[in-house]
Amino acid sequence: MGGLVDTLLALYGPYIHEIVIVNDNSQDETAARTREIAAREPRVKLVDRSPPNGVGRALRDGYAAATGEYILTMDADFVRIVPEFRDLFDAIAAGHDGAIGSRFSHESVLINYPFSKIVCNRGFHALARLLLFPQARDLSNNLKLYRSEILKNLVIEEPGFAANAETGLKPLLAGYDLKEVPMSWINRTTEMGSSTFRTIRVSPGYAMALARIIKEARGRKKDAHRGVPARPPKRAGRGSS
Repeated sequence: MGGLVDTLLALYGPYIHEIVIVNDNSQDETAARTREIAAREPRVKLVDRSPPNGVGRALRDGYAAATGEYILTMDADFVRIVPEFRDLFDAIAAGHDGAIGSRFSHESVLINYPFSKIVCNRGFHALARLLLFPQARDLSNNLKLYRSEILKNLVIEEPGFAANAETGLKPLLAGYDLKEVPMSWINRTTEMGSSTFRTIRVSPGYAMALARIIKEARGRKKDAHRGVPARPPKRAGRGSS
């Protein structure tokens, strides 16, 4: 944890308003280490959650605690690719509402990415491209930089990992201009701890999230055909790579 914070501050310190670390009731030393870091770096804030656990719940609490104009959401084991975050910042500087780190763009580098996760990710996005957004490549990656109001106003329904798909699909459906940028992925080492992601266990959540969003998209199209007033328009756009 300390290595991640130090790397972020060393590379992007002047641009960082705060670093919010969400401890999702973990049994390791995340909370204690974060308090130690916060004692020397006042920009570090701890959100110490109680059960029930879940990625979606942790994201909601983290977004609620954030106070900056933009929110960069990421997993703690992304420390090895922190230098690549500059591409996310460049997308925002170019005028996009948000940027998503795409692990499956042509320029992306994957190191030791589990085959089962590749199959599930590619299957999910094949359906998303077919039924929703033709240019989508990796909307479910939890490496995203958005204007804060996008995430604070987002309704996250999935309590688990599938919330990462919601944070990619729902803003696009709402009309926000999001850009996918190539990003590497390096599997965590043993000292980073083990992931709780299990493909068989989380797949139903992704399927349910996609089904709900497709239903919502179709409902919006029907409303448009009937002349039902739409929600206030956002800056239009779709994901690209």
